[in-house]
Amino acid sequence: MNATQARAIALGLPGAVEKPHHDLTSFRLTGAKGRIFATMTPDGTELRVFIKDEAARDAWIAREAGVVEPLFWGARRCGVRLLLAKARPGWVTELLAQSWRENGGA
Repeated sequence: MNATQARAIALGLPGAVEKPHHDLTSFRLTGAKGRIFATMTPDGTELRVFIKDEAARDAWIAREAGVVEPLFWGARRCGVRLLLAKARPGWVTELLAQSWRENGGA
């Protein structure tokens, strides 16, 4: 999996757009107050997906350790980090779709 493929999956979700966010690129919903559902590092090696469901987050981290890692906002876990070179397209699709739904996608 690479950054181009991950970008295509994110932008393939209805109402998704790409916009800069600090030093990252963000994937947002055009409605839902422009909520960010994922970001990607400038070098395209890491995708950060905002998953609110704690059980789902923990399951992904446990199941795919070394590829899916916890993402923190300060001391609070807010999602997962995926190392794209090791991620499978199905994982990326599933995680992005879940975050898209949780953040207001229909």
